[in-house]
Amino acid sequence: MKKSLLALVLPSLFASTVGAVEVYKDDGQSVDLYGRAYAGHDFGSETSAGEVPTSEYGNDAYIRLGAKLKSDISDSLSAFARYELQFDLRDSESDPKSKTRLAYVGLDSDVGAFSFGRQYNALTIASDLTDVAYTNAYGGNLGNTSRDNSTLKYSNKFSGLQLDASYRLDDNQSDVESDAEYSLAAAYKLDFGLTLAAGFSAKSPTDDYDASLFLVGASYKAGPVNIAATFAQGSEFEGKGEDHSAYELAVEYKITKQLRAQVLYNFQELEDTVSSTKTDSVDDLVFGVRYDFNKSLRTIAEYRINGVEGADNDFHLAARYSF
Repeated sequence: MKKSLLALVLPSLFASTVGAVEVYKDDGQSVDLYGRAYAGHDFGSETSAGEVPTSEYGNDAYIRLGAKLKSDISDSLSAFARYELQFDLRDSESDPKSKTRLAYVGLDSDVGAFSFGRQYNALTIASDLTDVAYTNAYGGNLGNTSRDNSTLKYSNKFSGLQLDASYRLDDNQSDVESDAEYSLAAAYKLDFGLTLAAGFSAKSPTDDYDASLFLVGASYKAGPVNIAATFAQGSEFEGKGEDHSAYELAVEYKITKQLRAQVLYNFQELEDTVSSTKTDSVDDLVFGVRYDFNKSLRTIAEYRINGVEGADNDFHLAARYSF
C-alpha cells in the first residue's frame, strides 16, 4: 500500500483540479483530494435603506473541498467518482451556507466515459473558453451552461477532438412542467494553439414552449498571450417569452512567471418575444491583475466598468490558496 502525506506535496489547483494531492493508491484504486480557500471582498457603491444595489458590495469568501476516486475494473475499464463541497462565508459566522457543487459516479472505457449525478453539462467545454475571470465575481453570462443534478453525460477524446453529450433527467413531478434538458458540444484543439468549439442545448420547460441555446467559441494561445471569444444565441432559454444573445471576449498577457494581466468584456441582450423590446442585461468591461507567489497562493484584483444603465462600477480584491 502506498500513502502520501499532504505535507509532502502541495501542487497547484488553479482553474481545475489538475494536480490534486494523491493520498491513497493501492491495487488499482486511488483517492485524490483537493481544496481551495478564497478570501475576497467587493467594493461597490453603498445604498440607502430599501434601495436596490446597483453594484457588488461586501464579503465574498468560501472554502471548497473535493475528492476524486478511481478504481480499476479491468485493463480497459475503470470506475470513478467525484464529490465537491463548498462552504459560502458571505454571511456571519453563525450562518454559514454549504452546497454540493459536484457529486457523480461513472465508468471510463475505451469507447469513452459515462457518468451520472450532479456535474457539468456538455456545453461547458465551449463556454469555459471565456469563463476565465480571475475571481468568481464576473463572467459566465452566455446562458445556463454550468452544473446540474440528475445529469447523464458521455465524453470522449479523439486526438485533438473532444465530444461531450449530456442529458438532464426530469426532476419535476408536474405533468405540465419539465426541467429535462439535452446538450451536445465539441471542441477541437489544433497543434498551433487554436481551439474551436461549438455546442447546442434544448429543453421544454412547459408544454406550451420550447427553449434552445446555440454557442460557438474560439481561443488562441501564443507564448505569453491568450485570446478567446464566445457567442451564444438563446431562444427563450433564459425564460418564457425572452430571447437573448451574448458574447464574451478575453485577452490575457503573462508579464512574468508570477505576474499576469487580463481584460474581459461580457455582454448580454434580452429581447421580449412579444414586444421585440431589447434590453442590455450585462455590459461589463473588467480589468484584472493576478500575482502568483507560488503554485498554491495567488492574489487578485479586478475592476469592473459596468455599462448597464443605472448600475455602478465595482472593484474586487481577493487572495486564494489551493492544494
